[in-house]
Amino acid sequence: MNVPVIVAGTLTITFLVGFGVFLYPWLLRRRGGPLIVGAITVVLAALFYFFDNPNSAESTTSGVLAVVLAVLPLLTGLLVKYTQDKGISH
Repeated sequence: MNVPVIVAGTLTITFLVGFGVFLYPWLLRRRGGPLIVGAITVVLAALFYFFDNPNSAESTTSGVLAVVLAVLPLLTGLLVKYTQDKGISH
């Protein structure tokens, strides 16, 4: 099953921005939030791998790209949480 590029691209940007800027910082402040963030990150890695793998890319390349794309929202979420906690954004 091939995922259309427009759908995969839209979902990727939505996950990267929406999760990294809004969802992850909020979850990281909640009890059990870091576990949920970890689980979502693993799901995103699998989803991004699925997006790239059917396009006849090498499995290693798809896997590395999937991990990078899944970790980017996590890093963004940690940065946003840090800046909010330190009051840097004010």
